[in-house]
Amino acid sequence: MIHRRSFSVALAAAALPFAARAQDYPKQPVRAIVSNAAGTGTDITARFITKQMSQKWGVPVFVENKAGAGGALATDYVAKTAPDGYNVLFTTGAHYGLPALYEKLAFDAEADLTPVATMAQSPIVVFVPADSPFKTVQDLIDAAKKSPNSLSYASPGGGTSSHLAAVMFNNQAGISMLHVPYKSASQSALDVASGQVPVGFNGTGAALPLLHAGKIRILAISSRKRSATLPQVPTLDEAGLKGYDFVVPILALVRAGTPAHIVDAIGAAATAAAAQPEFQELCKAQGLDVAIQGPAEMKVSAPQEFAKWKRLVSLAGAKAQN
Repeated sequence: MIHRRSFSVALAAAALPFAARAQDYPKQPVRAIVSNAAGTGTDITARFITKQMSQKWGVPVFVENKAGAGGALATDYVAKTAPDGYNVLFTTGAHYGLPALYEKLAFDAEADLTPVATMAQSPIVVFVPADSPFKTVQDLIDAAKKSPNSLSYASPGGGTSSHLAAVMFNNQAGISMLHVPYKSASQSALDVASGQVPVGFNGTGAALPLLHAGKIRILAISSRKRSATLPQVPTLDEAGLKGYDFVVPILALVRAGTPAHIVDAIGAAATAAAAQPEFQELCKAQGLDVAIQGPAEMKVSAPQEFAKWKRLVSLAGAKAQN
């Protein structure tokens, strides 16, 4: 017969290793490797989240920007670090498109990295010049169907999230618009605002200043739900493209093989920071929406996102230069 006291002692003893493991990370400074340049939405998000992490853990969390190659540069760096949680990648949903866009990579974006958290997301906006005859998405679709391949749209470049959102739009609407790729989001948006290109697909960061200046009209956003930043703008789903849903998340990942308790610790710290009211205000100022997922949710959603981006890259016929 097992006495209650003996059982309690045994249970406590068995729990000790788990408690100790939960407390053994982090014991030293953590590095946050950001795939985008300083001042971008990804960078601003990472700096807020890592500041909260540092306060929670009581150790420094240093931010280092490694922008370039659509996020591949930073991803390659973290993919080659030790699987100990001391290097955390902060990147965008473009991560999911890397295997399809690049023929040769020194890492496997899906197998070599473990997603730990999603904190925010950015919708893509469909917009036209302020004086455009297109007042609604249906106006745009009707015009494209009436004269196939006569209507053009601008994006920040082939294979970018904005381009893929447009490809998904064309495919679902059953239309064919001509793609005009640019080398930057800002120039792409400016040329739509000036009327040089009749339609634009772009992120909120490039579009919002032009909207506030009265130079463009946003017809719809790509997310399934309306954005807190643009509550008056309908979604493409509401505009008639049922089921349309395309967003660009900001996510955190670590080297595959990182112990589960460390993955959980990073995920818990990141999602707790993202749940703060201050973070919601920060996101709204950047045209982002708070979108929180932890390790368990991302284990399900990440494979689906890789498959979705692979399909869209294939439809776009896009390839990046190694």
